[in-house]
Amino acid sequence: MQYDVFISYSRRDTKMAEAICDALLQAGISFFIDKEGIAAGANFPEVLARTIDSATVFLLVASENAYKSKFTKAEILYAFNHKRSGCILPYLIDDCPMPSDLEFLLGNVNWLYSKNCPVTDLPAEVRKALDNPDSGTIAGRKVRRKWYLWLLAPIVIAAAAGVAKVVIDNRNADARKAEALLDRQRYEQCLYEADSLISEAGRMSRADNTIETTSEQIATLHAAEAALERSDSIRAIHALDEHIGLFSRSNDDLYEKIDSKLDSMHLAWTQYALDSWDLYKITNSKSEAQNTLDCIDHALSIKPNNELEYIKSRLLSK
Repeated sequence: MQYDVFISYSRRDTKMAEAICDALLQAGISFFIDKEGIAAGANFPEVLARTIDSATVFLLVASENAYKSKFTKAEILYAFNHKRSGCILPYLIDDCPMPSDLEFLLGNVNWLYSKNCPVTDLPAEVRKALDNPDSGTIAGRKVRRKWYLWLLAPIVIAAAAGVAKVVIDNRNADARKAEALLDRQRYEQCLYEADSLISEAGRMSRADNTIETTSEQIATLHAAEAALERSDSIRAIHALDEHIGLFSRSNDDLYEKIDSKLDSMHLAWTQYALDSWDLYKITNSKSEAQNTLDCIDHALSIKPNNELEYIKSRLLSK
């Protein structure tokens, strides 16, 4: 299937990615996002590479989370080598400086900043690239070269490829496989760690003192999420090489378990905080104010909430 846009993002920026998807959908722009676009059992790296090739625009949700993701970096590098610069759009959603290696790769593309270009305006910028897909350069190099360079290039490339295949590939093949096997052990350890932490959080939630261990439960689930992020990074190293078969994509279910548990806890503590706030406004009790703050802190440790932030500022200013 052909798409207008390939969306590259970190799972930690899912909320922003979903907002971008909604904006593109309303504008009638088709898009691919790995959370929805890859069928179960598909060859994950092959699908990604093929989709980046076929999509007109490569849209990077650029953030501190994305810069830390080796998997996102693999997608950027592939797009850099295959897409024209006019069709690569980094959309910067925070103030974290872009790492020097990525800044070097993306130095000749059009950067968009969320503070100047809200999500609602993003489809118009995407349209500009879709309307002029042949603009820009490929991999930072000028598309047009002198004619005699095209005559020399095949000769040089063929000679270099022949020597490299005999010398380099034979020398390093075993080393690459050994490294991949070590990475698989690290990958499986991360999945095991995440599964164990999820089980531990579940055990605490069923204990008699579940309220007292709320902070510990939340921290445990975040630690499980971090372990899964590490597994994604390890897998990303081999996303586009011959060893990807060593890494089964078995962490989606674990992500869903974490999201489900955190969402349930966030809803519960948000409601506790709002109920306590209503009671405080009636009683003006210091102890009720502290209880409200405690509930708010639990909810905000899971994810942001503007209403709770406002209530907290009101209480702390008294």
